Amino acid sequence: MISNRVSPAGSSVTVVCPLCRFTLDWSGNVIFCNSCGAEFQWQRGFPDLIAGGRFDDVADSGRSAYEELLSEHATTNYMLPLFRRLTQKEGAPGVLSVGCGVGKDVDVLARAGFDAYGIDCGSRTDVWEQRQQRDRLYLANGKQLPFENESFDIVYCGCVFPHVGVKDDTAELLPHYKEERGQLAREMVRVLKPGGWIMASSPNKLCPLDLFHGRAANCVVPRLNSPAHSFLLSFGDYQSLFLAAGCARFRALPVSGYWGFLRLKRHWKGKLLAFPVEAIFSLVSLEAFSWLRGSPLNPWLVMLIGRNSSLSSLESRHAWR
Repeated sequence: MISNRVSPAGSSVTVVCPLCRFTLDWSGNVIFCNSCGAEFQWQRGFPDLIAGGRFDDVADSGRSAYEELLSEHATTNYMLPLFRRLTQKEGAPGVLSVGCGVGKDVDVLARAGFDAYGIDCGSRTDVWEQRQQRDRLYLANGKQLPFENESFDIVYCGCVFPHVGVKDDTAELLPHYKEERGQLAREMVRVLKPGGWIMASSPNKLCPLDLFHGRAANCVVPRLNSPAHSFLLSFGDYQSLFLAAGCARFRALPVSGYWGFLRLKRHWKGKLLAFPVEAIFSLVSLEAFSWLRGSPLNPWLVMLIGRNSSLSSLESRHAWR
């Protein structure tokens, strides 16, 4: 059992009520808001601050172990180098992982000197008990984040937006999916410091092949994707969401290093599929071909979204190359 806490000791980030954003306190097994009176519980020693829907994606030990490998690879080889270039400042930059899953990314970033936090509304607290940064993990919904305004230098999510505004863990869109995704975008911007960064990634809606959804564990056949269906998002979709949330400039980033295709490469058929995809990732990661990153050729989209003049300062650092 993890000792009860709401905000970690020594942290500059304050955890607040996700409903009214007032301070929280706790007594016994109950966390309560001193303003609106909302009450929350602890789950396996983690604050359960979920307001709204939960993402009940049941995972067995094998899937969780694989998710840990994926998260560690992407964080070590992609997020960490990028975040270091984006946050050239004294002290520990604050980073929030929205939809952190097994929470491995929070451990990796914390070891590298970031003041890292993770939230998720799924079913991963059994795995969280193995994390080094257990006191930085919260059960919460990205549409109602339990943090004060302007708390983080970087807020990021990996393949979260497609799973917002859908029925359960499917690709079936709910009637108000646009509003729900817009709410998530606004919350990410709300907790971002002025001059901070948002990174959002997911399969590219314009690509006719979805390599990341709808495949069994040992299947190497991609899911056919219709660009007319809005389960996935395009560059334009992200741009519209975050323009409405108050951001002004956007860039599609290189993709190389994000995916290692660790499971695919265990089988010769998977290696055949991974080879052309990695070649495409290498191509679109070249600055000369950056215009292809949002095109139907590229299966995976990584968006960098700057608040206010962030991207202007980024251009002098060449951080997207």
